Amino acid sequence: MSSSMGHGMGTMAPLWGGTNLDDLCRLAYGRVERGYMGARTRLIYSCAPSLVSPAATFRKGLLYPERGDGYGVGMEDTAIVGGVALSMLVDWHAVTGDASLAARARTVYEGLRGLVTAHGIPGFVARGLCEEDGRSICVLSSRDQVTHMVHGLWRYWRSPLSGASEREEIGRLLAAIATRMRTNCTPENDYDFLRADGSRDTRGIQRMWDCHPHEMGRLPMIYLAAWVSTGDSQWKALYDGFIDESLDSALQLADPDVSRKLRSLMPEYTLLQMQSCQELLLAEEPDAARRARIRQAMEAPAEMGAARAVALNGGNSRWLCGAGETLLAQLYVPGRPFSEAMVALLRKSLTEPPLPTASSCRIVHLAAAYWRWRRNALAQDAR
Repeated sequence: MSSSMGHGMGTMAPLWGGTNLDDLCRLAYGRVERGYMGARTRLIYSCAPSLVSPAATFRKGLLYPERGDGYGVGMEDTAIVGGVALSMLVDWHAVTGDASLAARARTVYEGLRGLVTAHGIPGFVARGLCEEDGRSICVLSSRDQVTHMVHGLWRYWRSPLSGASEREEIGRLLAAIATRMRTNCTPENDYDFLRADGSRDTRGIQRMWDCHPHEMGRLPMIYLAAWVSTGDSQWKALYDGFIDESLDSALQLADPDVSRKLRSLMPEYTLLQMQSCQELLLAEEPDAARRARIRQAMEAPAEMGAARAVALNGGNSRWLCGAGETLLAQLYVPGRPFSEAMVALLRKSLTEPPLPTASSCRIVHLAAAYWRWRRNALAQDAR
């Protein structure tokens, strides 16, 4: 059985056992668009849009997890999946130059925009929107949702897929998110950006500062994204006030004792979130010394990702996305070698089972890993 899955593939699509992997990922993402994307909200749900919690289940437009409502059927993580999907489409376009991807990226962007605007709560990043009414939400968000939202918007803003109107609007969205953080993430609120009803999050998943090392970059990331997208110097000043302490904390993960103690608090998804944050910081930080520290901080989660990828051995069912998260945690690090063993695990994740048979979350994360790998390999060939 032959393969063209090596690094020096040029512009040829990789094959494995006669399967064109470009086509496999295209087919899989088409299934996401047809089967999981809401016609009203443009969000990628974890179930068919017809199964998403109906409007009647919300209490004045809100769901309360502590009252037994959950996060909402199918709408638990649409900010995460949409952010990863938008980043994936940017890489897909960089590899293929396919002009039709602009419209597809615009659709995903519209879904993400609605998560910030449709509910009328300034700067609040919702987990998802009710497909039936297009505005009802869960009262609780998380720093995870915000991280992938900001990363996806930033990558789209930086790409040729967005036009001037989208870039201007993204600046306003990021400024609104940053304003909510500046207003609410205070010592008095335990650095919580507050729930949709203005109450504190008792679970701590909305805390943006004074948290674990892998989470400390999120607040400066938001301020930096707001600065570069708007040019407003107030966000740069806030960023400068947080970034150095956040890097001091992140670099603690290089200590094996620290990383071992935090292992139970760092499942696969946290590795990708940390790297998504650091990727933005690395790309936009103007100071070379800080950039060197950010690049250094990306090594520990990449190493963790490599070890976890081996343990997962290409999968963790058709429904979960750990395989994609562990691979992306390595692929987001500029210039970091992606070993043949990792290439083999990527191939296995895509084909066993075939990606088009998987869940929306798994499809998006593995397609994102594939197109980033393709982009990185082409960049390496160009050198």
